[in-house]
Amino acid sequence: MFKKLIDYSNKIFDLFSAVALIADRRIKPQIPTVKIITAIIIMYFTNQGSLHSLSQEIAYKKLKGFLPSISTIARAADSMDLDGIREVGLGIYKKARAAKMLSACHGMWVGVVDGHEQATSAYCKCGYCKERTVTGKDGVKDIQYYHQFVAFILAGPRVSFILDVEPILPGEGELTSAYRLIERVLANYPKAFSIVIGDGLYLRETIFNLLKAHHKYAIAVLKEERRQLSQEANRLSLLSEPESYRKGRTYYRVWDHSISGCWDGYGKDVRVIVSEEATPVRVHSKDGGTFEDILNRANWMWVTNLPRSEDPGGLKNTVSACHSRWQIENGCFNETVNIWNADHIYRHSKNAIIAFLLLLFICVNIFNIFRIRNIKDRSIKTKVYLIKLIGIGFHTDDVHLSMVPAIPP
Repeated sequence: MFKKLIDYSNKIFDLFSAVALIADRRIKPQIPTVKIITAIIIMYFTNQGSLHSLSQEIAYKKLKGFLPSISTIARAADSMDLDGIREVGLGIYKKARAAKMLSACHGMWVGVVDGHEQATSAYCKCGYCKERTVTGKDGVKDIQYYHQFVAFILAGPRVSFILDVEPILPGEGELTSAYRLIERVLANYPKAFSIVIGDGLYLRETIFNLLKAHHKYAIAVLKEERRQLSQEANRLSLLSEPESYRKGRTYYRVWDHSISGCWDGYGKDVRVIVSEEATPVRVHSKDGGTFEDILNRANWMWVTNLPRSEDPGGLKNTVSACHSRWQIENGCFNETVNIWNADHIYRHSKNAIIAFLLLLFICVNIFNIFRIRNIKDRSIKTKVYLIKLIGIGFHTDDVHLSMVPAIPP
């Protein structure tokens, strides 16, 4: 299965020829950068989890003459060209989009942006670590060091395609980093999406105006109950009837209000969508011997400048698109952390952390497309099982670098 994934990456995406163009700032390097990136890609595809695990596999497979040492990999990552890695990711997106490997989300191309805290430590730090004071159970206050980044994904019905990431530097908040990320994504992927969705933090006129200037629409969660938009939407909901429907096991009551003059910073008309949702579930009773049926209720409010005419699916489709924001939590953060060890720090420096993340997301994007379009065996039902098969293939098969034609002699 490992050879099959490597062949697919070369044939469809020309992966190893593309990464051969990535450089670093080492002076008179004896090992080409492409060999280092190939080792990192092999580590991710086989889900080694750390550079030390990769070194053990290299020793077991007797690949020391072909793959560099882990110290060389770590040093090269400190100065690796991040824009070059992003160019590789952009090329993979273009080929996937041209071959119709990616699909629209509820009939619309939706981008999702959110922040994530990658790693925390009480003693490991670098010049780009953020720090905070935490109080333990015994009342002792300690300093905690951590890294954060903002990610931008393209939501889809089967594949969440990760486009780019941006670190959150010390002394700045998530919005500052997200603004830089959105500007770069708009420049690199101008036609990839038409709507950008974020949580309540992104309900800012700066974000809405930036997207509007590029002819994109924005959707943000409305959480502040004291905000004038929220108060006006609640008053209008009492004076109008909702649209009621059922989707799956969930019952919806949805209001769609056009509001003007309640957001002074933005100064334009917006829509506030209010959704009351109830899902029947069966849970254990308090005595633990029987079951009882209850309703899980959730209330949502979103603010958007998306015109009704831009969504031919109607209000029901707009609500589904708003809920696609959870794909960045489930398909990006939770999945890459729990399955691909995305929270592991391979090299504690600003450049290396982002370089490893960008390469990881390139591998995850290729793996997801490979699984959906190229795996016909019905016995392979989960991603975890397929990843294990790939790792077993690398461990048992005759692996050599002649499989990668872009590696120079």
